[in-house]
Amino acid sequence: FSLIYPKICLNCNTKIEDSSDFLCVNCQKELTFLDDNLCPKCGSPQNAQNCKICGNFHFTKARSVFPFSKPVRTLIHYLKYDEFTKIADLLALYSYEYLQKYSPFPTIDIICPVPLHKIRKRSRGFNQAEKISSRIASYMGWKHIPDLLLRKKYTSTQTKLSKKERSANVSNAFCLNSKYQIKNRAILVVDDVFTTGSTVNAISKVLEKYEVSGIYILTIARA
Repeated sequence: FSLIYPKICLNCNTKIEDSSDFLCVNCQKELTFLDDNLCPKCGSPQNAQNCKICGNFHFTKARSVFPFSKPVRTLIHYLKYDEFTKIADLLALYSYEYLQKYSPFPTIDIICPVPLHKIRKRSRGFNQAEKISSRIASYMGWKHIPDLLLRKKYTSTQTKLSKKERSANVSNAFCLNSKYQIKNRAILVVDDVFTTGSTVNAISKVLEKYEVSGIYILTIARA
């Protein structure tokens, strides 16, 4: 078993023939893009025609590549916690295929990741969203600015917080890097999972102050 190229499926532990794969053929077949009956703004698959959750969102449009279920949930788990960083390349490729198939956004001027606080990034060694956004930028030919946004406040993990607690946790946590000008630019922000939208909404509140032409969100999965 190799940390970089496991020889068993990360999702079901079946032995796989191609040692460069992370999922077996059967688990790969379970991957289905999320593009059916979605809220036009926030991308929620729930009650799409009468969405109750996106009234307070400050972004222009959000989309997720997959629902947050296995095997995607397994891949994201390993990417974030066990440093299987090559998974970022795979998730970026899926994202590229999704963008090519559905063209959910207009022309994007700048793509950037949701930033980690420097303490957490130093502890983890990398920002998983940055690895994914970098690869997507390469595939799409978009300008990638990994430090466009800064996380100025260290926040506790969102995992076990309620929606209200999540929103309070990330309030005033982000700022624009002052060395960049983004007026009249369409910005695409990339993260791994959209749960309540608190994080990307906090970022959107920052971006809208700078008269951007659009704020777009792309996540790998939608919880």
